[in-house]
Amino acid sequence: MGSIDYLKAKKEIERGVIKNSYLLAGENEFLKEEIITLLEETLINKKTRLFDRTKFYGDELPDNLHRQITSLPISSKRHLSIIRSVDKIKKEKGKKEIKKLLKLSSPYLCIVLTDGKQKKKRSQFLNWLLSNTETVWCKNFSEDAIKRWVSDKVKDRGRDISRDAVSLLVDFVGDDMYSLSSEIRKLLSFKSEGRVDREDIEKIVGIDRLSSVYELESAICRKNIKKGMKALNNLLLWGEKPGAILYRLGKWLMASSSGRPWKNGLEFRDAAIGLSTLTEIEVEIREGRIDDRFAVEEFVYKLCKTECKKSVYPVK
Repeated sequence: MGSIDYLKAKKEIERGVIKNSYLLAGENEFLKEEIITLLEETLINKKTRLFDRTKFYGDELPDNLHRQITSLPISSKRHLSIIRSVDKIKKEKGKKEIKKLLKLSSPYLCIVLTDGKQKKKRSQFLNWLLSNTETVWCKNFSEDAIKRWVSDKVKDRGRDISRDAVSLLVDFVGDDMYSLSSEIRKLLSFKSEGRVDREDIEKIVGIDRLSSVYELESAICRKNIKKGMKALNNLLLWGEKPGAILYRLGKWLMASSSGRPWKNGLEFRDAAIGLSTLTEIEVEIREGRIDDRFAVEEFVYKLCKTECKKSVYPVK
């Protein structure tokens, strides 16, 4: 079977080119959900969704899995069966059952499997799935790709958005696609017509939230722990996710270390120390050794305690 990326798979499904089985692999869970939603919209009749779509989890597979999945669709194009986290399937019986189902290649059935966190060493079962399904790689996007995705997301809804607006939205929200998708829906809801511009981001997303970002960076540079923690708490009270705040701070530190800092940038040495600390914290978060909210609070506290000076570089 083949192996394609998310964008190519999305275009194929939109054209009506549907494979009998998919394995959604990679670290980007949002993109996996997008593919599943697109398949549901393409294949399933809403009136008979309860019968024509089934969902299972790798650690909770039913004994009658084969019977439930192979039932013919009532009024949908295909029966869509989604099995999440196949990496959690422990029993050999469950693995054999899935292999048997995938070999059916029924034109009335579409099976979607999702793989969880990528491990350094792949199991024999996962290697078999990679070879016997249409593997769709859902990997994290680069910053430029995130911006193109935001622009396309707005255009898919029949609207337009300026480049400045896209850049400001991504700068503020970060690369969390769940948060970006939520903000896009809010933007288009509040501004029902016309192009979305930078002013709309400031007004709808919240100029106070944007100001808190700059206040946070300024407080870090001036070693003002009290103001730094206040600005951080304001962002958290606005509902901003800790991961998005860490992303923004990471970009700010990268800009400082590159010699082209934003306003209130740090000197190279201080920015380098901050980036090193951020890397350690991100590893702890991924490994589940630290809560993300506590992590961002600790990071801001450490940055405010760092012996930093105002940047000698010219401000953009």
